[in-house]
Amino acid sequence: MFIDKMLLESLKAHLNCPDLLVFAYTEWGSRNPDHRKLIHAHRDQIILNSNSPLHSSIAHTSEMGVLAVSSHVIGVDIESTTRVSEVVAKRVSRPGEYEQAPSPASLWIAKEACFKALRPFKQPSVLSDFSVGKWQKNASQFETFTLLDYSEHQVPSEGAGVCFHQEKFSFGFFCVNL
Repeated sequence: MFIDKMLLESLKAHLNCPDLLVFAYTEWGSRNPDHRKLIHAHRDQIILNSNSPLHSSIAHTSEMGVLAVSSHVIGVDIESTTRVSEVVAKRVSRPGEYEQAPSPASLWIAKEACFKALRPFKQPSVLSDFSVGKWQKNASQFETFTLLDYSEHQVPSEGAGVCFHQEKFSFGFFCVNL
């Protein structure tokens, strides 16, 4: 598992999401033909055993799958860090957005995590229909961001997002507190 207890506690604090659960396993990567069944079974078990409504988000690369669960609206993304090119990141950006982002991978995973978290609200049809920004480097591992145009998407706040890079993977999380 790539998300240890200390990292999870830091995510909870930065996202203001105290009940966040995160699971990341290599067997949930898309190279495994049963990856969807495995990750959905894990998610369903958590939701089934909960006494309160939960939100979840799932992401995967060929080598890793990630599940995030919370009572708050949550979005997660994972990407192979070197896979996201400048051209791709610019294609999903609004004017000025790419230039403010720490890296193409950070921008991509931030937008993907936000996009997933926007499902219960007015979710746009493409990543270039909303902006993330207010980037800050926190500690040595976290880059934080917010959803800039949240009112256009009927989101109650700008939310809180975190990106971090571990070995060859980049992880992005976005939480909206209701």
